[in-house]
Amino acid sequence: MGEGNGFVPLVPVEDLPPDLRSQWEATSRAGLQDFLRLMANAPEFFRSFSELNGKLRANNHLGPRTTELVRLAVAQTTRCNVCMAGRSTSAIEAGLTEELVAEIGADMPRHMTPAEQAAVTFASKFATDHLSISEADKAALCQHFDPEQVVELALFSVLCMVGRFTMLVGLEEESCPL
Repeated sequence: MGEGNGFVPLVPVEDLPPDLRSQWEATSRAGLQDFLRLMANAPEFFRSFSELNGKLRANNHLGPRTTELVRLAVAQTTRCNVCMAGRSTSAIEAGLTEELVAEIGADMPRHMTPAEQAAVTFASKFATDHLSISEADKAALCQHFDPEQVVELALFSVLCMVGRFTMLVGLEEESCPL
C-alpha cells in the first residue's frame, strides 16, 4: 500500500466512508486501493464521477473492446501506471489481447479495426493536444461512429484523463509483478 508523494494525502483506510471502504476491500489491486483512498478526500464528487464513469464504460455504444482500447490509449498519454495495469474482463472476452494493446500509437496497426484505429487516434490526440485532431481524423471518426458514439467517446476520454491527477499524486502499480 502506497502513500503517494504527499501532494494530496491518501485517506487512512480506517477513515474511509463505508461504501468506499467496501470497494477498497473488494479489490486486490494496490493501485486501485490507493486511488480509492485518494478520491475519499472528496467522496461525494468521487461517487458522482464513479457513477458516470461506470455508465460510460459499461453502457456505451462503442463496445467493450473499443472502449478499453480508448481507455488504454488515454492511459498511455497520462502515463498512469494504475490505469495501464488493468484490463476489462468484458474487453478480453470481446477479443482484446496484449498484441492489440501494443498497437496503440503504432503507425500501421495490423489487428485493430478501422473503427478502433479512428477511436484510438481521436482519444490519443484529444488527451494530448486536441487542436491536432485533423479534418481527416474527424472524417474517419464520423465514418465509423454516429454522433451519439462520438460524444460518448469524447466524454469517456475526458474521464480517463483522471490519470493525469493520479500521476501528480504519485500513485503507482506494477503492471507485471514478478
